[in-house]
Amino acid sequence: MKKEMTIIGKVVAIVAIMLTAPFTLSAQNEVPNIDMQAEAQREVTPDELYLSIIIKESDYKGKKTLQQQQDAMIGVLKANRIDVPECLTLDYMGSSVDYKTFSKRMVPRSSASYMLKLSDATIMQKIIYELEEKDITNIQLTKTRFTKEEQLITELGMEAMQKAQRQATAYAGAVGQSIGKAIRISSWNTSSSPQPRLYKSRNAMMVEESAADTSIGALPESISISKLTYTVHVNVKFELN
Repeated sequence: MKKEMTIIGKVVAIVAIMLTAPFTLSAQNEVPNIDMQAEAQREVTPDELYLSIIIKESDYKGKKTLQQQQDAMIGVLKANRIDVPECLTLDYMGSSVDYKTFSKRMVPRSSASYMLKLSDATIMQKIIYELEEKDITNIQLTKTRFTKEEQLITELGMEAMQKAQRQATAYAGAVGQSIGKAIRISSWNTSSSPQPRLYKSRNAMMVEESAADTSIGALPESISISKLTYTVHVNVKFELN
């Protein structure tokens, strides 16, 4: 019985050694390293601006029809050398029937919603003002975009990697060592896209200017577009020599 217990004890000891050996070996073979984090950030001006334009056909006699307003809008775009088939899309068109107040007469009402893609704020402002001259005032800046986003993220990733390498070199040098090759790299990116500012019609701005005793006939200042912020983060592990 005692002999059997001795054998069992030896087996348990051998199994314990086998289980702990890989972990001990891993710890002994771990390469000295330094783990660095860095980031690179840049603000850019969006090069695609999206305007929502809504046209509603008036239910009062003698006003412009939906087709007339649409033709007027397209005329403004063409006068500003906008590629209408490429830049203007129809999001919605529909009609409904309402009853006039205190009347049983049915009044048809039609409306259409368009999305206009532009390239910069200067042409956007010019088009908005000219559309208002045609009584098209339901306009809103709904989205902005930077078309070279992928290229920018790659450039920022390279900048962040170089920053991490410089920092690792400096830290290792402070203790009399140098860095070797990168043995692990991970990265992620974030972007900050602020909500586009709501556009105020020129008529509304004139009312505000009038209340402030300013020149009613003067045009408001140029519309500024919020910039987009891109940030790339990297985590790099370098060997220590």
